[in-house]
Amino acid sequence: MQLLPEAVLVITALVLLGVAVAYESKTLKPLPVNSAIGIATCGILLATVAWWFAPPERLKGGIDIISGALFHLKLPEVKSDSSLIATDGLARLFKGLVLGLGLLAVLLPPARREIAQPGEFYALMLFALTGLLLTTGTNHLLFLFVALELASLSLYLLAGFSRGARAAEASLKYFLFGGVSAAFLLFGLSLIYGFSHSASLQGVAVALAAGPPSPLAIAGLVMVVVGLGFKLAAAPFHYWAPDVYQGAPATSVALVAAASKAVGLVVLVRFLMIGFHAASGSAAWGGMVAGWSSWLAVLAAVSMVFGNVLALAQTSVRRLLAYSAVANTGYLLVALSANGVSAAGAALFYVVVYGLATLGALAVAASVERERGNDSPSAFAGLVHRSPWQAVALMVFMTSLAGIPPLAGFVGKFAMFSAAMAESTKSGTPGLTWLVGLAAIMSAISLYYYLSVLKQAFVKEAPDGEAIADSTVSPSHLLAIALPAVALVVLGLFPALLLDPIARAVAESLDLR
Repeated sequence: MQLLPEAVLVITALVLLGVAVAYESKTLKPLPVNSAIGIATCGILLATVAWWFAPPERLKGGIDIISGALFHLKLPEVKSDSSLIATDGLARLFKGLVLGLGLLAVLLPPARREIAQPGEFYALMLFALTGLLLTTGTNHLLFLFVALELASLSLYLLAGFSRGARAAEASLKYFLFGGVSAAFLLFGLSLIYGFSHSASLQGVAVALAAGPPSPLAIAGLVMVVVGLGFKLAAAPFHYWAPDVYQGAPATSVALVAAASKAVGLVVLVRFLMIGFHAASGSAAWGGMVAGWSSWLAVLAAVSMVFGNVLALAQTSVRRLLAYSAVANTGYLLVALSANGVSAAGAALFYVVVYGLATLGALAVAASVERERGNDSPSAFAGLVHRSPWQAVALMVFMTSLAGIPPLAGFVGKFAMFSAAMAESTKSGTPGLTWLVGLAAIMSAISLYYYLSVLKQAFVKEAPDGEAIADSTVSPSHLLAIALPAVALVVLGLFPALLLDPIARAVAESLDLR
């Protein structure tokens, strides 16, 4: 029952492949895009229903609780560190959130004639989403790697699915950087297993508690952080991101930017705060102690500066969003550097908000690019006159990314930075004031490039008088723009709707240590 959502996605992907092959053999034409989107959407909705009704209790001795109740068996509980599948609150909640982000990515259709085989394309989307769900719900080292690679291999193919030179270059870079990061991750996991003699994060925590961490454990942790830094597009492991964001189909980029980033942060939180909580150290000013907290603080500073400064010079909105992803990874790492449950919960809230805003911005950029032929800021000129609803939605997305109230992006950044300050100043030192101050400065700098796009959309006039024909925006594309915009407004006004469940789930899951 716990794996029923993943099973539904796999079955839907296989059905979609079968339907695509049967349709093409009968009509000598590929399956229509709208049909592929419809089948994939139905599969994700069914998986969401399965996730909603899956029992929250842990499994027992290989037989689930429902079977035990049916046959009146009193089965012993299996310890959580012996299971491949984590059934805690964090896994359950983020499976639902990742399904939602994946649904929005699927609803964003590719450009006309961009995808030659829509059936295969959306089947890969479902396989990637399956890998992301499996990655979200495990504390097992080997299962974590296998699930990540299932998602990653599918994403490499999705990045290069369109038959363009730019997409091929993006896919190749994504694959090469991904292969190197996978090697770092797997080698690091093997070193950690050699140190702890356990394949679970709980076993690693027990081994660390028995004595000071050995060089083997430290080397393994460094390699794992490098591997996960690639998934999160943290500088200097981000060099794949600009080309993928600009060259890959917008549908693929939406899945990478939203769902994949959220899953990467969940894995990092589990790994550091369950398995290596004893080796956290401190990044507090005047009280620094060697450990992963100080490493993340350095990565956060580099990512924020690098991402925001390079975003200022971009002439492509998609590429701008890629460097924005690097900068926002820095903000997320600021919260994790505090090594606190409340800060981790705030970071997980913000990564969902960031995913919604970036996905919506990509959807609007894709619409403009298809009508104007490029995604430069000047292509957005006069958008408010040509398509007012898209301009308003773009304003919601960009101002949320910039952290302007009352949208959810402001709430997320405020929660992260305040929690980081509160956690790090408990010892009486200035704590992470230096890092939070840098984050505030970088957030102010980001206002320039976010608002420059809005200036084109609301102030500038289109030089050629061309108009975006709203009738060409499909219903699914409309939903991919409207739903994230509404969600950002609602979560900005009522953040407790998501922030409180995430805080409870994090507190429950991190209590496993």
